[in-house]
Amino acid sequence: MKEVNDIHKLLRRQKAYMKGMLVMQEKLFDIQNQISEELLKEVKREKKKEKVTSDLLSAKDVCSMLEISASTLYRMRKEDNFPFIKIPGKKSIMFNKKDIEEYMAIHKK
Repeated sequence: MKEVNDIHKLLRRQKAYMKGMLVMQEKLFDIQNQISEELLKEVKREKKKEKVTSDLLSAKDVCSMLEISASTLYRMRKEDNFPFIKIPGKKSIMFNKKDIEEYMAIHKK
């Protein structure tokens, strides 16, 4: 009878241990998912930056490169003398990549 009780105690301990292991595995899985999501976000950000390869950039390209909104870019153009090029005969404006890099190096906060 004592042997049966000992076996039951061991089984209860094993069951508690297994529950603990399951909880730990679930937490590790959650952490792995969070890491994967952050890595994916970082890869997407880097791909956006890599897309900008031309010397002349659109406002959308500049916003992507600097990770700013269109309204922030507009404010920078109006208030901070942000470099841009007005295309003659058109409403659109373009941005020289080198000018932007120089501007950002000078105005880096």
